[in-house]
Amino acid sequence: MSKSKPSDFTRIVIVAYRLPFTLKHRNGKLTAVQNTGGLVSAVLSLTQRMKSESENETMEKTVWVGKGEYDNERLNSLPEVKETFELSSVRIPDSVNEKFYGGFCNDLIWPLFHYFPSMAVFGQGYFESYKKANELFYKELRKIIRPGDFVWIHDYQLFLLPAMVREEFPEASVAFFLHIPFPSYEVFRIMPDGYQKAILQGLLGADLIGFHTHDYAQHFLKSVRRCLGYDISLNTVTAEDVYSRADAFPISIDYNKFHDSVLLPETEKYISRIRKQKRDRLLIFSVDRLDYTKGFLNRLSAFELFLERYPGMRGRVIFNMVMVPSRDTIVRYQEMKKEIEATVGRINGKYGTLDWNPIIYQYRSLKFNELVALYSHSDVGLLTPLRDGMNLVAKEYVAAQHKRAGMLILSELAGAAAEMGESVLVNPSDIGQMADAIHEALTMKDDEKHKRLEAMKNRIREYDVFSWADDILRTTVKVKADRESYRIRLINKDIEDRIITSFCKAASPVLFLDYDGTLVPIRELPELAVPETTLVDLTARLASVTELVIISGRNRDFLDRWFSEVNVTLVAEHGAFIRYAGGEWESSLGQDATWKEGIMPVMSRFTNRCKGSFVEEKRASLSWHYRNADEDLSALRAIELKSELEEMILNMPLQIIDGHKVVEVKMAGYNKGTAAMKVTASGRNDFVLAIGDDKTDEELFAALPDSAVTIKVGKGPTNATYNFTKQTSVTRFLERMIEAREKQECS
Repeated sequence: MSKSKPSDFTRIVIVAYRLPFTLKHRNGKLTAVQNTGGLVSAVLSLTQRMKSESENETMEKTVWVGKGEYDNERLNSLPEVKETFELSSVRIPDSVNEKFYGGFCNDLIWPLFHYFPSMAVFGQGYFESYKKANELFYKELRKIIRPGDFVWIHDYQLFLLPAMVREEFPEASVAFFLHIPFPSYEVFRIMPDGYQKAILQGLLGADLIGFHTHDYAQHFLKSVRRCLGYDISLNTVTAEDVYSRADAFPISIDYNKFHDSVLLPETEKYISRIRKQKRDRLLIFSVDRLDYTKGFLNRLSAFELFLERYPGMRGRVIFNMVMVPSRDTIVRYQEMKKEIEATVGRINGKYGTLDWNPIIYQYRSLKFNELVALYSHSDVGLLTPLRDGMNLVAKEYVAAQHKRAGMLILSELAGAAAEMGESVLVNPSDIGQMADAIHEALTMKDDEKHKRLEAMKNRIREYDVFSWADDILRTTVKVKADRESYRIRLINKDIEDRIITSFCKAASPVLFLDYDGTLVPIRELPELAVPETTLVDLTARLASVTELVIISGRNRDFLDRWFSEVNVTLVAEHGAFIRYAGGEWESSLGQDATWKEGIMPVMSRFTNRCKGSFVEEKRASLSWHYRNADEDLSALRAIELKSELEEMILNMPLQIIDGHKVVEVKMAGYNKGTAAMKVTASGRNDFVLAIGDDKTDEELFAALPDSAVTIKVGKGPTNATYNFTKQTSVTRFLERMIEAREKQECS
């Protein structure tokens, strides 16, 4: 297993739609102004930290790949750029970018992922341009990637890029971070199937896929399960050539920058101005860019209702609403801006007086120190987006609070709400609740405000943007190590060759093979999983060259029907019954099955409560299958059923088996492991191999001697030595074993 540390990476390669500089022509000269975003600062800090940790000082300047219009040589010759990043520019033709960024990204992904499906536009050629743009990013990126790089891809413009990197650079260390919400499966599935699969498969090229919240990560994983059918365990997706982990990494801010800037002389100038304008009034402040997801009209309606419900606050409160220009060339945004301005005018006309306007409306960007001054001297921060990936303004507002304490009102549908529960949380669609929340925040006692703020400030201080970036990098290292460990367990041709060589050398080998999920694929109904003639012939050939045991949860009648003519030992119902080759069925169990009378009604009740589930009765067990039921509902019902059954079987000789999409109750005292021990009790077998896919096979693997070769079909925690990724690999492997043994015996 890899022992990598973050400092073992020699370089960070950031890939994002935008470069970290704003380029401007001044007096005929090209200049670069570094953007103030937290990601830029975090990456620079992380690079320096990794360089200081590196034992051989091999850490190189961070490369940033993004859309640009200038050649790389010119960009990297600029003094401002030289000191920080090495830039790599991606040229995207306007005709492609219009349908890629303006179309697929902002007319489809943005509204859909923010839960505005009615505003989603499925434009002609959008997805083709999206693919083309991702390919152009990859074309530039592939020139840059070197061994030892950490490739960090950002946001919804580049969903397809991780898989492109993985295909050509399978050993690359790749992380992806999504800065907007990932929607529930019911919203995500609105897109055509081809879009869904392309996005999910593209993201699964990354070792680590990061989201702001746990909910977003789970939405993604559910979409993977439903759209692609991949196995998921502990937030890890595994399939052939796929090993990716999805988790929550809430992006943060540079806490010290915002907290300390309040005390700067430049900030104090703005604070003095605010004090004069504010006088003895209470100040409510909000800042958002112009976008329909921000809920401006709801916010204004709530403030208007607040003035109506609490007339004593009229003349005492000012609402300073700052709207940052964004996409205002688009007709929809222009109309929204007009409606907002009309609403502001109406409210001011309704409640304003000669010396007081309730709303100060500003349509502009604020300078950093001006923004910090407003944060620090606002009595309430009102941030109520209808849906937001995180909302860093909420964290900035809290960080800027010093001795005087403001209170934060925050939408519960912003990602930040998961970390900032001490704020006054509101439903941004509930106008009445927001109106009351404004009054609550304005009248809250200072000691309570300080207590709430300190809890939030400590959290942001401890997990700032630098910790966030470092956390993602370190987790990627861990996933890479886990991926390598997983690869070591996966059977490749060399491992198969070694197993077959040992098999051929053995004088008395024995093979234990599970049935469902091993010899045949899992089917919707057990009765559909019948073996084809080729499989029966395969087992007959296998039984002619080795001792063969089919060890299954199936009942005796099923195994007899298909394998009675084969010289094979059959184990039915997880070891309850054994029929040695050429013999009769044996069982050490008692014949009393009256216990089923109490269990069957319970399972039947859960079948009625979970559409798609069904009960299967065998001689020694009862099984509740839920493989055809809704994923989430059935998982809940399975937990409830197990809990109820556990209470029922206390002091009874029964056992509950939690299998693959099945809850089974059987008599205690036997399992596949005890059955295997009976078969091998003579000790004559000098080669033992077992293959299975289910939790019930873990008892088989555990019971066999350490010298046995054990193989699990699928992934997840296991007692087995090796893994096959898919069921079809089993029959191909058995074919090779037969051919090798037959050739050996013929020779």
